[in-house]
Amino acid sequence: MPISDPGEARNRQVLAINQQTLGPLSDVVKRLPGPVHDRLHDLNSNLKEPRIFVNDVLQLRLDAAATTAGRFVLNTTVGVGGLFDVAGRQGTGQQSGDFGQTLFVWGVSDGPYVVLPYMGPATTRDAFGSIVDVAADPLGWLIGLNIVSTVTHVAVSAGTTSLDATDRLGQLKQAEDASIDFYSFIRSGYYQTRRAELREAVGLPRETESPATSGLDDPGGDK
Repeated sequence: MPISDPGEARNRQVLAINQQTLGPLSDVVKRLPGPVHDRLHDLNSNLKEPRIFVNDVLQLRLDAAATTAGRFVLNTTVGVGGLFDVAGRQGTGQQSGDFGQTLFVWGVSDGPYVVLPYMGPATTRDAFGSIVDVAADPLGWLIGLNIVSTVTHVAVSAGTTSLDATDRLGQLKQAEDASIDFYSFIRSGYYQTRRAELREAVGLPRETESPATSGLDDPGGDK
């Protein structure tokens, strides 16, 4: 399936702005002592669990939902509010589950590729899904105002969006230095990873094929 990227010029500009904006945050995260970074990472993962649970239920992935609920209870209690991924250390990994994935299961087409400020690469479907996920973020409900939650994400890397973005940016720095076209590298990597998550949502094994040659048919895509 060919990649649809009609807004490539704008997307490249947003990617460049993201690199400039999140770069300093990424440097701060990389300089954190290992134990501190690990605790933030585990807390970040635990904050995602309610959102993952709801989407797994909406996708009728009840086994995944049960696993997610168990992880959340165990990590929130024994793991000191999610600071320690006790379930992961026992071999129970985090499930996938977001509203973009749910829309895929419901048959919504992916739409063109876009790069979102702060959030990074997505399709139009996943961009809308990300907005819903941010609105339903448990940190946002805890604070009371989702706009405050979003600012907190960006400012202190305590929320899911910001810490994920800065972690990814740091991990991709070497690839950026070595890549002839970093934009194409990021786009290809996004589709490859996302297709694996979408396959999982419909009960297929995760694969790491080229995004341009993957055999996964989008249920809502163009025929």
